[in-house]
Amino acid sequence: MKRRFLLPVFFLSLFLLAAVGLFASGKKEETAGKPPINSEWVLCITSPDVSDLPVERQITGNMAVNNLAGALRNVSFRKRGDEEAAYYEDYAWVTSRAAAAKALAAKRSERDLLIYKGDKNWKYRKNLKTVDEAILKLEDDLALIDSVSPAVERRPLFRLVDVNNKGTFPPPPAKGDEYRFCTNQKADAFLVSSLSEYHGRIYFSLKMYTLFTRSFSYEDSVLFSSDDLSAALNEVSGRLAAAIAETLQSGLIVHAAPEDVNVAIDGSFAAKGEMYSYSPGTVNVEVYGDNYQGVSLPVELKSGEISELFIDLTPVGMAAFNINVPGRPGSKVFLGSRYAGETPLSLELPKAEYVYISVETPEGEIGSMVYRDSSYVKGSAQFMRTDAGVSADFITKMPVSPEEKKVEKARRGFYWAYGAFWLILPAASLTANYAKTYMGTKDYYPVWSGVRIGANAVWGSALAVTLFQMVRYLYHSGGDSTPLVRVPEPEAKQ
Repeated sequence: MKRRFLLPVFFLSLFLLAAVGLFASGKKEETAGKPPINSEWVLCITSPDVSDLPVERQITGNMAVNNLAGALRNVSFRKRGDEEAAYYEDYAWVTSRAAAAKALAAKRSERDLLIYKGDKNWKYRKNLKTVDEAILKLEDDLALIDSVSPAVERRPLFRLVDVNNKGTFPPPPAKGDEYRFCTNQKADAFLVSSLSEYHGRIYFSLKMYTLFTRSFSYEDSVLFSSDDLSAALNEVSGRLAAAIAETLQSGLIVHAAPEDVNVAIDGSFAAKGEMYSYSPGTVNVEVYGDNYQGVSLPVELKSGEISELFIDLTPVGMAAFNINVPGRPGSKVFLGSRYAGETPLSLELPKAEYVYISVETPEGEIGSMVYRDSSYVKGSAQFMRTDAGVSADFITKMPVSPEEKKVEKARRGFYWAYGAFWLILPAASLTANYAKTYMGTKDYYPVWSGVRIGANAVWGSALAVTLFQMVRYLYHSGGDSTPLVRVPEPEAKQ
C-alpha cells in the first residue's frame, strides 16, 4: 500500500518541479527579451531669425523651414552611435534606479511608522509581514536594475514634434536655456536657423542642438540668389537629413544624348555630366526633348555611393501634315498654345504623339482637331491622305460668347420649366379636386386634406419655378441689347 501511495506522489513532485522550472525559464526569457527603450528620436524645428532681411523678403524664412520640415518627413530612422546610445542607457539607468530607490525608501518609512499606528497586535503583525514582503521585492528590483543595463534602441524611429507637424514652429530658446527647451519640447534635438542679406544674395545658416551632447553638434550654411532658392534649400535639407539619419550622402551623374535634351531630377533641372548629392533613397530622373521619346525612371541611391546614368533618347518618327482653311487664307495655326504659322501651312508632326491643332481665321472663326499617328482623331476638319502626306481642311465657325451661353442656358431652363408646369398643373388640379370630393368622409378627412394641400403646393411650386426661369431668361437675353437712346430735339434757332 505504501508503494502504491508513494508512486503517485513521486510523479506529482516531478511534475511540480518541471512546472516551476518552465515558469522560471519563461520569466528569464521575458526579462532577457524585453524590448529596447527610447524607440523614437524627436526633432523640433524652431522659427527662423529673419530680422536681418528686408520686410519684403522675410517670407523666405517661412519657405526655408517648411522646406526643411517636408524633407525631414522622408527620414524614417536614425542610426545611433555608441556615444549617443551610452548617454541614453545611463539616463535610463539613473532614472529607473532613482525611481526604485525612492519607492524602497518610502516603503521602509512606512514600515517604521507601523508601530505608531496603535493597531492591535495581530493586525500589526499582519501589516508588518505585508510591508516586509513588499520591501524584499523592491530590494530585488533595485538589485536587478544595478546588475542589468537597459537596452536602448540603436535605430529609433525619427519624427518631428507635434507642433511642427501642425505647421507651427516655436521661437528658439535664449542662450543658456537650450537643455531646458529641449526637455520641455520632449525632443532629442532642436534646429535653429537664420537668414540674412549678403550683397544681394541670401545667406542661410542652421545649427542643430542635440540633447546627448548638450551642445550644437551640427552646423551648415549656404549662399544663394532668389532664382536658386529651391535648389539651395534642397541641397541643405539633403545634408541635414543625412546628418540626422547618420548616413553618407549619395551622388548621381546623368549623361544624356543628344545635346539639346533636358534632364530633371525630382522635378528640378540638372546639368548633364555634373554630380549632385542626395540623401539615400529613390529619386526620379526625367530626360526629354522636342521630337524625342521622353524617359522617366526611378533610381535607387545607396549611402556613400555615386550612381551614373547613360541615356540616349530615341527620335520620334515625323510625318508631313498640310493644314488649310478653304476660302480663308492667312488663318493662324496653333499647336497647343504655340503659334505655328498661317495657312496654307505644311508641318512635320510626330507620329506617335497626340497633337492638338487649332486655327483662327482673320474674322475670328475657329476650328480644331486632334491628330495622332497619321490619323484623324476628333475635331472639325476634313481629313485626307495624299501622296504629299496627310492634309486637313478645317471647318471654322464663330465661337459662342459667354453671354450667348448664358442666354442659351436661361432659355432652355425657361422652356423646360414652362413645359413641366403645363404637365403638372392639370395633374395636380385633378388630384386636388378628387381629394376634395372625398374630404366629406369623416374618418379619412385628415388624409385627403393633406393630399389636397400637397397637390396645390406642387403646382404652386411649379408656377414659382416657371416665373423665376422666365425672369432669368428675360434678364440674360436683354443684358447685351443696345439701350434705347433718346435723341435730343434740335434747339430752335433764335
